[in-house]
Amino acid sequence: MRELIFLEPVVKKLIWGKEYWTVSAHESGDCLISGGTFDGMHLSEVWRDHKEAFGVDMDGEFPFIVKVIDARDALSIQVHPDCEYAKEHENGAKGKTECWYVMECDRDASIIIGHNAKSREEARKMVEENRWQEFLREIPVKKGDFFQITPGTVHAIKQDTMIMEIQQSSDVTYRLYDYGRLRNGSPRELHVDKSLDVMMIPHKDANCFTNGIPGRLASCRYYDVDRYDISGVRDFEKSETFMIISVLEGEGGIDGRKIRAGESFIVSGGYGDFSIFGRLSIMVTRLPELFGGLEISGSEMVCALGYADGAITDRISFPTTEPADSIPKIIDYFKDKKIRALGIGSFGPVDVNPDSKTYGTILESPKLPWQHYPLKKVLEEALNVPIKVDSAANGSCLGEMTFGCAEGIDNVGYVTVGTGIGAGMAVNGQLVHGMGHPEFGHILVSRIEGDDYKGKCPFHPNCVESLASGPAIEERWGSRAEDLSDRPEVWEMEADYISQALMSMVLTISPRKIILSGGVMRQQQLFPLIRKKLIEKLAGYIHTGEIEDIDNYVVPASLSDDQGIKGAIQLGVLAALK
Repeated sequence: MRELIFLEPVVKKLIWGKEYWTVSAHESGDCLISGGTFDGMHLSEVWRDHKEAFGVDMDGEFPFIVKVIDARDALSIQVHPDCEYAKEHENGAKGKTECWYVMECDRDASIIIGHNAKSREEARKMVEENRWQEFLREIPVKKGDFFQITPGTVHAIKQDTMIMEIQQSSDVTYRLYDYGRLRNGSPRELHVDKSLDVMMIPHKDANCFTNGIPGRLASCRYYDVDRYDISGVRDFEKSETFMIISVLEGEGGIDGRKIRAGESFIVSGGYGDFSIFGRLSIMVTRLPELFGGLEISGSEMVCALGYADGAITDRISFPTTEPADSIPKIIDYFKDKKIRALGIGSFGPVDVNPDSKTYGTILESPKLPWQHYPLKKVLEEALNVPIKVDSAANGSCLGEMTFGCAEGIDNVGYVTVGTGIGAGMAVNGQLVHGMGHPEFGHILVSRIEGDDYKGKCPFHPNCVESLASGPAIEERWGSRAEDLSDRPEVWEMEADYISQALMSMVLTISPRKIILSGGVMRQQQLFPLIRKKLIEKLAGYIHTGEIEDIDNYVVPASLSDDQGIKGAIQLGVLAALK
């Protein structure tokens, strides 16, 4: 259907200024359509009865609200619940994820994003004692700034600021503080207990999900938002599903219709190619893209669907067998899921060089049926989507860097100790590659005096995998690791070999955090032993804040064994950039 849907904004006069709901089908502000096929109808009616206009067949209400917020005074300090909390506490309502684009503001403008409390008890005490200046984080803003406001984030728009807001279709807001203002002689209702219930503690800095994508402002499970600056003419390719175009500044036109700053309209699904001309900046809101992730270990394959913000919507797993059995299962799972791209974290060795003719091929694997199997080529031909391949350990490292305990850290080492020993590494924010991926398990270590075990690795009897992997433990001691918990001599030896390998990592890539995972590392007594031995082996040579805070330097994985599949999905996000 080729239709431009223009709407009359719903104007709300509030104690602090005005809101213009420019695109909304919510019961609190249902926009009327102006002109065209659906002239005079509410957006909710068109969404309900004419899904052909949107190119989707989604249940429930229209998914977005687009607002222009003109704050002449400061808004209340507030926080939004997520969908799970809102469903339980707000009669089945949705939670609220939103994003802000600063259209105009004074030179000294600021906003509230976050708080300084370290615990829920401290947050309650600060709130009850009105220690707002100590509690709240206030930051300067300027025109063009953009913020993703996730549920649980304490926030407030301050005075003399105009913001374009994209949000879930929800009107649930918990007001934490309102400066003691009165409306009709009485204070406005506060929701302190609910605010403290849903508040993110400790605060996590707002994330824009840029990921290096040109024009991409936000990508999450609820929306994708892009900005385009147009000077002249910009062509847009057809989209099967609808998009919302919001004019941030300037003016121009589309198909003979003038458009100007502050205005939003809907381009129908299946509209076809179109062009926008003029001198203007626009924000384009779309339904979020879905990505696939495939995590392959020597024993299991995990297929999953998710979004760029780490949300996983579906997954299956099955044993790793031969390609003739496993590959059809992978293809069958993904083929009708309409994924934008696929990321793969695979057991190795695997060719991870995108410039190689054999990129994405399993190399000299000990799993003989997989040797020289062209994994990427086969799946790309079957699924017809971009694919990015990396080692499983690098994928897990990416998962922790994007969503876990290493978020925001540039140099990271991720080590898995299980059936084998491997590592993912990142330097300056980029996963380490060269002629291949890291083969950390084959770092040579010095044997402990009296250890005459032959070693498990056929290539390197004295490498850390040969002496400290799960199979090495079982063969040396005659029992599986989980059955040896009460044998301190086992874990003293294990910690010594692992700490030797970690010392090599510290002295080469200089990680700011080291994450240890895998079946063997479920023996929690290993962590204090490894930390102690690592410090002993460094022998005072390195003095950094990280080493001095060793308990927060060498840590367990933080994503409940989802770091690998979340990292694989993130590889899919990166594949879509090409």
